[in-house]
Amino acid sequence: MLTDEEFLAFLNDKELDGSLEENLSKIIDDEMEKPEEEMDTELIEYCLDKLSELNSNATDANIKEGNGDSNDKHIKIKFRRVIAIVAAAVVLLVGTMSVSAVIFDVNIFDGMVELYNDYIRINFDKTDDEPADYQLLDTDLAKELADNGFDKVLLPEAIFSDEYEITNIEYESGEYTNTVNITFKYKNELGSLNITKYSMDEIVPDVEFLNVTSEIKEVKNGNITIYCFMQGNSAAVTYRDGLSIYSFQVPMNLDKSIEFAKTIK
Repeated sequence: MLTDEEFLAFLNDKELDGSLEENLSKIIDDEMEKPEEEMDTELIEYCLDKLSELNSNATDANIKEGNGDSNDKHIKIKFRRVIAIVAAAVVLLVGTMSVSAVIFDVNIFDGMVELYNDYIRINFDKTDDEPADYQLLDTDLAKELADNGFDKVLLPEAIFSDEYEITNIEYESGEYTNTVNITFKYKNELGSLNITKYSMDEIVPDVEFLNVTSEIKEVKNGNITIYCFMQGNSAAVTYRDGLSIYSFQVPMNLDKSIEFAKTIK
């Protein structure tokens, strides 16, 4: 593995003048453009680890300042980028595959979930799920979401219990997407839900999660597949329904997140 000293020497040779995050991303992009035999897989892995640390540190600082917006925690949605990284690092991936197959419950060979160190990619465009039976559309939250472009939502019934308090809802519209970020408290700890609705199936991206610290549990609830895993001290719960991708960050352990996921309807 590349050391910090070796990486600093590399940066000095390159004379990069952007921010650290920009430089790390540029280095990865540059390596990906090289022929496979010339790619520096150790450098790619080092840059991914540092990007993960930057994302984690920024989130922790945000929560300590009381901003209450934790929806971006360890989640990066990008278009098709990790395929190239995994292909470039095929030697590393093969080396860790036997370990990963034991640690993680999800069948990583079916193409739905791919692993890279503590970093996973979920390929939601391979889902075979059909439209769900929406059972919570009469709730006040579902009605508000419908008024803002999210006419059918698949929500966990647990979030309507007295243990949860919704503290903020923000909407964002783009040319091809509508996004809502919902911040809530669970037992006085911050949690979040991000729903992104895409205009067409062809642009629904893969979803990447950094700093994965547990096994991945797959929950089948009706005809929806839900993935649960830990990211540090909080649980991630993510799933796709139609053209929408849902990503929860919930301050609870893995077992409780599975029970949380089972209430999605």
